[in-house]
Amino acid sequence: MKRIYKINKVFIFMMVIAFTLSSCEYGTTNEDPTRPGGDIIPINAVMPIMQAQSHRNITAGLGRLSGIVMQQWVGFDAQQVAYTSYVIGETDTDNFWDTGIYTGSMRDCVDIINRSTDTEGVNSRGVAKIYLAANLGMTTNSWGDVPFSEAFVGEENLNPSYDTQESIYGEIFRLLNEAEADLLAEDSSGGIQGSLVTLSNEGWIKVANALKARYYIQLTKRDPNAASNALSAIANAMDSNADQAQFNFEDTQNGSNPLARFGQDRPNTMIIDPQFDALMTGDPRKSLYIDNSGADPVYYNGGTNLFWARQDTPGLLMTYAEQKFIEAEAIERNGGDGTSALAAAITANMQFIGVPASSIATYLGGLSPLGGTLEADISVIIGEKYKALYGNTPIEIWNDYKRTGYPALTPNATGSNGFNPSGVIPRRWLYPISERVSNPGPYQEAITRQGSHLLDGQTWAFD
Repeated sequence: MKRIYKINKVFIFMMVIAFTLSSCEYGTTNEDPTRPGGDIIPINAVMPIMQAQSHRNITAGLGRLSGIVMQQWVGFDAQQVAYTSYVIGETDTDNFWDTGIYTGSMRDCVDIINRSTDTEGVNSRGVAKIYLAANLGMTTNSWGDVPFSEAFVGEENLNPSYDTQESIYGEIFRLLNEAEADLLAEDSSGGIQGSLVTLSNEGWIKVANALKARYYIQLTKRDPNAASNALSAIANAMDSNADQAQFNFEDTQNGSNPLARFGQDRPNTMIIDPQFDALMTGDPRKSLYIDNSGADPVYYNGGTNLFWARQDTPGLLMTYAEQKFIEAEAIERNGGDGTSALAAAITANMQFIGVPASSIATYLGGLSPLGGTLEADISVIIGEKYKALYGNTPIEIWNDYKRTGYPALTPNATGSNGFNPSGVIPRRWLYPISERVSNPGPYQEAITRQGSHLLDGQTWAFD
């Protein structure tokens, strides 16, 4: 377990090295020689590495898995074909868990938090807590129960227990509340250090509240106040696309969005799913999502017309459009009319990717109005959200499906296998093989508690 949980320190010789990332999405070695022990590296050097890996986590491997099982992409070659048939085993998520999350982004978040005090580095600590909450949310949404409370104490505990998903949600809200307090505090170091995302303290507080709304609405099956809590958070959240926590991958050595990088390095191993291609017919975003000039619809063509496959397309911790979709759903669940919020969500998404105003107006004019049954209205909202979140946060599309059953998708006909006996669209990933080998006791306890170690297994929040 040392290779997963020991908190080593990031090593660089100067600030420019802080922007250096491998051309691969995740490393493959057990010990990273660029991260030796010691307290020699300042927060402003750790922050950009943490942010780069966090945004890469959202869009890269786990994002592609989510987009494939949610039928936005389909495997055309290599392992992506297996993923399309839900053949996703313990080795397929190992690097994402190990290097991307536990010895990557979350470890760096904890490192920044531990280096800070209530007076020095406190604003940076607030930003780190926001990213830690977002990474933790992605992790529990992917696997269910996961290590956290004992995960970052180093050699004091090399076999950390798994926290329940219910307690993980409590930790997410705690982190976001504490982040807000940290960002309101006076910082003797001069403010947020090393961030590659240009936001003021007030801007980060808006992002923290938007994330609160995301995780509140995910609890609609567990908390009768989920919708009301989401609306309360939104009252202090983002006001427009300008408030988004936008990360420019061009500021890293790779210099490219991970989805575009994957298309460049592994052309046509993954293409657009035919059902998504058909769904987008008549939508003004289609030409910005999909290239239909060849025999198969593709998401990457090496050009600059496909927004989410451009090298310079930014990563976003959470979009303003997602926040407005959450608002529309929450209003409906509270007995109101979410039509205005839904229109604002669609508009925000289309404006951000460059759809002309006239096309936006035409699309909204043809949109089916809300006002039917709650179930029908939720179906409309999540269906529109499914299209709007394409390319940026596929895992949130997957989370919505697990929570609501929308959009109504037909599972892959070849999706029944040893990893997924029932053949349903996967509801979680298998814990990685590194956990079975190196942390067998807590690993088995988590499996026993949840009742399954398979793709069709249940998790507390969504089932």
